[in-house]
Amino acid sequence: MAGQGRSHLLFKYMRINQKSQGKNKDIMKFQTVLFDFDGVLCKERFYQKTLRFNYPEVYDWIQTNIFGNKELVRKWMRNQVNSDEINKIISESIDIERSVLTKLYNESIRMMELEKEVKNLAELLKSSGYKIGIVTDNMDVFTRITVPNKRLDFLFDSVVNSADYGTLKKENNGKLFDIALDRLEENIENSIMIDDSEKTIELYKQKGGYGIVYQNATELKSLLSTML
Repeated sequence: MAGQGRSHLLFKYMRINQKSQGKNKDIMKFQTVLFDFDGVLCKERFYQKTLRFNYPEVYDWIQTNIFGNKELVRKWMRNQVNSDEINKIISESIDIERSVLTKLYNESIRMMELEKEVKNLAELLKSSGYKIGIVTDNMDVFTRITVPNKRLDFLFDSVVNSADYGTLKKENNGKLFDIALDRLEENIENSIMIDDSEKTIELYKQKGGYGIVYQNATELKSLLSTML
C-alpha cells in the first residue's frame, strides 16, 4: 500500500502514465535520490546579492581572482583554506575593510535562493517515501550558514559537504558518495545522482549507481517520471 501511495503522488504531480510505468518495472528498484547543490538546487553566487551592485569593482575582482583561480577554489572546498582566509586575501588586495566584507559575505550567503522547482521536487520525493540527500563540493560556509538557514538538514535525510571531509566528489574514488549512502543505509545500485557535471555522473555510474546530468527542472521531472 505504501508503494501504491508513493506512485499515486508521482502520477499526480509528474504526470506518469500507467503504460510507461509498466514498461519500467525493471528500474523500479530506485529508492534514493542524491542531489548536487551548486548548479542544481541553487544557481546563485557567493557575494552576489550584497556586492554585485553596491560594490561592483570588488565583486568583479572576486570573480576574476578568487573564483577564476580553480586551484584556490578546490582548496577552499576541501577546507584547506576557509572563508575568513579568503576574505582576508580579498580585503588585502582591493579597497574594502575586512569586517565589512565578512558581514556582506555572510549576508549574501543567507540571501541565496534555492531553485524552487527542484526544491519542490525534492519535497515531493521525500513525502512519497524516497530517501533524498545532498552531496556537494562546497565551502565551510555551506555547513555553517546555508544548511541551517535553508533547513536543508530537515528536508534532506543526509547532507554531505566536501569541506567537512577534506575531499571533493571526484577524489578518493567518490568517497563522499559512499559516506552519503552509508548514512542512508542504501546500496549505490538503488540510487540516482543528479549533478550538472558530466564527469561526476560518469564516476557515479562507474561506481554502480545511476546518474542524471542536470539541465533544467522540466527535463529532470520528465526523466525521473520514467524511473521512479
